[in-house]
Amino acid sequence: MSSGGSETVEGATPGGPHSVLIVEDQEHTASRFARAVDASPELTVCGIARDLAHAWALFESRRPRFVLTDLGLPDGSGVEIILAAAKAEWACDCMVISVFGDRRRAMEAIRAGARGYLLKSDPVDEVARQILEVIGGGSPMNPKIARYLLDVMGPADNDAALPDQERLTQREHEVLSLVARGYKRREIADLLNISVGTVGIHINNTYKKLKVGTNIEAVARASKIGLL
Repeated sequence: MSSGGSETVEGATPGGPHSVLIVEDQEHTASRFARAVDASPELTVCGIARDLAHAWALFESRRPRFVLTDLGLPDGSGVEIILAAAKAEWACDCMVISVFGDRRRAMEAIRAGARGYLLKSDPVDEVARQILEVIGGGSPMNPKIARYLLDVMGPADNDAALPDQERLTQREHEVLSLVARGYKRREIADLLNISVGTVGIHINNTYKKLKVGTNIEAVARASKIGLL
């Protein structure tokens, strides 16, 4: 586990705890999240960046398994790190920690590839569990952000309004329902007696039909049109 400062240990070794990079310009807030992350034996903080430039340096040198990032940074937007993580050569997921007021950036972050979205006012002792949930395939979301996504996903309609070729199959609907309930891909595979790869195919097909790019958007869109 790290000491909580900027010069922390390298990313986790194979079989060890998942390395987490924290990108947050407020020292007190960053320290709170670092302590919460390091409290889990399955996670370790590999770096804390106070601005985007430092975040880039740590991202490239530490190759974190996970990035917990604010969006409003002194020298840019955390969305840039989210985009980089989505294209990284190694497995790297992102989750946003921010304030509720920045709704435009919230949608940008989700579309860039953020797998979860928390508010700084949320209980900090839940953050380790939520990071592990994302790594396992889940998409934790603050209810206020979820409601905002529902509001911006477009006018309510239903599955019958979708073209025939875009309607979800029974299996796709089953998988999406389990995703919405927070089940991980492995758990969905076990419950439905199918492979993890097949679960991924159903999820990708659902993305295409609903015209979304993430679990969060899929659940929000499906809820909006009455599929969930």
